[in-house]
Amino acid sequence: MTDHLDAARDHATAVLDALTPEQVADLASGRARLVFRPEPVERRRRPAAPEPAARSSDVAGAVETINQLSDPAEVEAYLRRHDAVFTVPLLKAIARSLGPTVRTTGRNKTELRRDIVAGTAGYRARSAAMSGGAWS
Repeated sequence: MTDHLDAARDHATAVLDALTPEQVADLASGRARLVFRPEPVERRRRPAAPEPAARSSDVAGAVETINQLSDPAEVEAYLRRHDAVFTVPLLKAIARSLGPTVRTTGRNKTELRRDIVAGTAGYRARSAAMSGGAWS
């Protein structure tokens, strides 16, 4: 406690030394007063809870099902049907397992679903449309 009191006195002395003679006179006569105002403390962020690991069986099953779907709307419907089960960490694991055509940079379920649809059935549909029309 003594160390804190000494530090506080040193700080108060430095504050008083920085006052002009007029401010010191006002303070001494009672026309002014020193006010204690604590500095705002930076809010400390709680460490993020570790994300639960995605079970490989959940990932493998989803990847197998998605790879069998040929229409982007089917993939979207499948992902929405399983929305309660497919958490963000699980969707990221699924996206990584689907291969290089699927982006894994989504920050939420909506972005990850969009990337999975675009990188799987969407990618296959675009490729078929381009190769079917250009080479016929």
